[in-house]
Amino acid sequence: MKRLIAVALILSIIVTVMTGCDGNETEEMNDEAVKAAILEEFNAISQIPRTSGHEREISSYLKSWAKENGMEVIRDSANNVIINKPASKGYEDAPTTILQSNMDMTLEPKENISFDPVSDHITVIQLDEKLTASGTSLGAKSGIGMATALYILKNAVKHGPIRVIFTAGGKSGMTGAEHLKAKYLDGDYLINLGWNSDRSVLAGSGGTASYGMIHKIQWAQPQNAVPYLLSISGLHGGDSDKEIGDGYANAIKTIGEVLANAQGKGILFELGSFNGGISADTIPTAASALIIINESDKRKMQKVANGAIKAFEDSYGDVELNYSFTYQETEMPDKVVSFEDTGCIISFIYGIINGVQSMSKKYESVVESASNIGMVSTSTGNFVCNVSAGSTSDVGLYEISTAHEAISGMSGMEYTYYEGVPRWPDHSSSQLFHKIEEIYSTLYENETEAKIIHEASECGWFIKKNPSLQIISIGPEIINADLPDESLQLDTVTEPAYIVMKFLEQLNQPSK
Repeated sequence: MKRLIAVALILSIIVTVMTGCDGNETEEMNDEAVKAAILEEFNAISQIPRTSGHEREISSYLKSWAKENGMEVIRDSANNVIINKPASKGYEDAPTTILQSNMDMTLEPKENISFDPVSDHITVIQLDEKLTASGTSLGAKSGIGMATALYILKNAVKHGPIRVIFTAGGKSGMTGAEHLKAKYLDGDYLINLGWNSDRSVLAGSGGTASYGMIHKIQWAQPQNAVPYLLSISGLHGGDSDKEIGDGYANAIKTIGEVLANAQGKGILFELGSFNGGISADTIPTAASALIIINESDKRKMQKVANGAIKAFEDSYGDVELNYSFTYQETEMPDKVVSFEDTGCIISFIYGIINGVQSMSKKYESVVESASNIGMVSTSTGNFVCNVSAGSTSDVGLYEISTAHEAISGMSGMEYTYYEGVPRWPDHSSSQLFHKIEEIYSTLYENETEAKIIHEASECGWFIKKNPSLQIISIGPEIINADLPDESLQLDTVTEPAYIVMKFLEQLNQPSK
């Protein structure tokens, strides 16, 4: 029978039966004792609300923890917390190792659950061999990352200089990593503790950019007589960094292609409005265009709309399960976009690249380069469009940016480029990766797999500030990370701590 037991109770039971662990060598560690110690840290962290932009309380906790344990600690102006532990005796000449985790988390409540991420803490529970949360996501990527780092700080015995960096804004803009002073990254190795797979090592991530396009609209009085609203809603959407390769439809592109098709068939409609999406890096779930047509074009436009709706069902019916795609009469607007400006807008939406542009040749099923039309609007009186792009290749991101600039110029758009998160180049051939790979094989008799991800990572900022850093990311097994049904596999909780402590022990021969 499955039992839901509060983690605090489990920890108290486990701690009472711990024996035979002195913490001096990873071989001598009692796994249950180590797990209990890490989960004790995790449970304390979980009692502190720490959603993006509200990390002051958790940073204060980490700062106090360091002081209570006699360690040097700094909290910088970006709310990052930096803790230093000097080398142990005999390891003074060993290279500096930096451990890093972000502090915040994305809280996703289950349906019909009322939860305020600013003031409410998560309730951690155990379900068989998994750790989960009651009614919300677990926050395990950052939570267990911080807990592991604290455990290592307290228990590492044989090690060179250790610096632990807890960054703010990890999920929302990466403000902590962006504003972290380069001097804190003065080291040889950086191990990020935010990965969610216990049998792979993350070794690289994509870089990002965003673009703003604006076209000044000349408005006119409508000359046609029949107003229609072409609308699609209820699409899956999602974070373009994470889900751009999952085959979901883009609402803005869908509506734009219908309008371009209508123009190509000689339907001279007037555009009353075109709106959709919420942000550059979110795949739009809905978009609509108000068009005014001649009475003589009603049948022709209805045929175009019907064909588009049928084609959408054929292409996306297996993945878009809750959408509504309609074409129906509506109220006449007071004004419409000029004929020339309508042509510019429709040509731009039709021509701008969207979706996956290339897949990685080295890593199976990893998107190399992609772009997302995230938002369009005419509600301000001008046409505004926000677009994002990401690539694990500098060349790929450059090619997308060049294409966006070209289509913007041809369509009469004012174009602005915004540099995003830097790329974290693939470090799977680094000395650090191979050392970690060897330790995994020794401790668990299992080969590890190198991974890279399309989405941006804080490690991109770190490598920009110190290009000589060798960086990898490890972590326990987390199922459905950041989603309401997120769970942490308890039998993998101790692995990152063992890996890091063994790495620290083997990093350098003790100085004489």
